[in-house]
Amino acid sequence: MKHLLLILVILISGSAFGQGDNRTATLLDSFLSVDKLSANSASSFNTFLNKLEKKHSSIKDEDDFVHHLFMKTHQQYLKKYEAYASIGNLFNNGSYNCLTGTILYTLLLDHFQISHRVIETNYHIFILVETKQGEILLEATDPLNGFVANPLEIESRINTYKENLIQASSSKAYAYQFNFELFNQVSIKELRGLLYYNKSVDAYNHQNLQASVQYLVEANMLYTSSRIDEFSQILLLTLQQSKLDSPSRTECIKTVLSIKRDFTPAVALLN
Repeated sequence: MKHLLLILVILISGSAFGQGDNRTATLLDSFLSVDKLSANSASSFNTFLNKLEKKHSSIKDEDDFVHHLFMKTHQQYLKKYEAYASIGNLFNNGSYNCLTGTILYTLLLDHFQISHRVIETNYHIFILVETKQGEILLEATDPLNGFVANPLEIESRINTYKENLIQASSSKAYAYQFNFELFNQVSIKELRGLLYYNKSVDAYNHQNLQASVQYLVEANMLYTSSRIDEFSQILLLTLQQSKLDSPSRTECIKTVLSIKRDFTPAVALLN
């Protein structure tokens, strides 16, 4: 079997925060823990929040504040798109992808108690914000046109996302076409699961199959998803033909099979 390079375009208390920011600090820690980091790794985030809070008190309309938040966050943190950038990369050097950028915006919107939903499709993830002035779509990877307030344009964007097309790439890698269609609202817990999923796919792409299996276990504990189930099948096929020693290969296959067994009853409960 030819080893597929999977292209994913989807595809959180720290001492840096004050007493009133316990929820935000806890959420940040839980996300950073995926990379085995603490909130101290994002010490500038508290300063950034303080600046936003001052602006929040002076901006009357909520949609105007969301626009300010969107622009300032891009200027401060979202510097360079990289498909498999981790949440740690985002704070350390400004490398980000649609998932980590979306997580950053979710942290900020949650902090300011602005109602929003995170929506996952096969190859993308975005945010729908509900303000007193109307709905806004936030696209983390589009600094110029990623703030969308026009209802017709929002509808057009969503219809495009629902097509679930893989974006063109200059890479010679083989892209895997999923055999399902996603358009799901994702919780904060499930966003952490997607971080682990990305790490699993990245490890797979680097042919580190044992790490890929372990990251997928972590992802599966946080998010029951068709994405994880289908990737489990790819891992199984690759493991069966891998050059891992027999005990390691057998253990990895048993672990992946347990993930697939978990998926079927969980889906039955959801239906």
